[in-house]
Amino acid sequence: MKKTLLIVLVTILSFSCSTPLDKKYSEETFETDIKEIKESKKLSDEDALIMAGWIMRSKFKGENLEDKTYNEIIKEAKDYRKEQELLAEKAKLEEEEKRQRLGSALTVAMYDKGYREQDYQEYLTYSFAFENKTEKDIRAFKGSISIQDLFETEIKSINLTIDDQIKAGETFKGTYTTGYNQFIDDDTRLKSKDMEDLKVVWTPEKIIFSDGTTLK
Repeated sequence: MKKTLLIVLVTILSFSCSTPLDKKYSEETFETDIKEIKESKKLSDEDALIMAGWIMRSKFKGENLEDKTYNEIIKEAKDYRKEQELLAEKAKLEEEEKRQRLGSALTVAMYDKGYREQDYQEYLTYSFAFENKTEKDIRAFKGSISIQDLFETEIKSINLTIDDQIKAGETFKGTYTTGYNQFIDDDTRLKSKDMEDLKVVWTPEKIIFSDGTTLK
């Protein structure tokens, strides 16, 4: 008798503790389940979006969720999101480490900016100084330069591939151009900016030394 009462009690407790989120996902009952889940108020708006997004992703990829509860689906989606966030943070740290490592080998400064017309074309001009901080001659290098305002908002990005040699410890200067369009806000904004109102961020991609070694 006591054993029977215990079983009944456990069954009642299990039933009372269960929620619609403990039900297994089924495409056939999904709409009814969602309505029940919503009425139970056991799911936050954020988790509802996470769950819906994961179900849509699974359908798109042809993955079967039929054997998983809604709670398991939400956990799976959150675990995946966390994994992606960690991966993105790792990639960001690696890129920053690379930028600092290569940037310490080859520093860049923009010492002049201007505008000119030539052959009925309009151009913005940029004068850069590249300093080789290493003990080896640089044969060529490539990277990008982000020209920003004082609030670190990018105005223009310039990709550079340069094969002019820079001797160890020396500085190479070069002037480069990009087309100017008076109807493009970034161009007109950059043209009107004074040098003291601009910030340059150099992101090197690869440096090739004269001895054949590389830094990347």
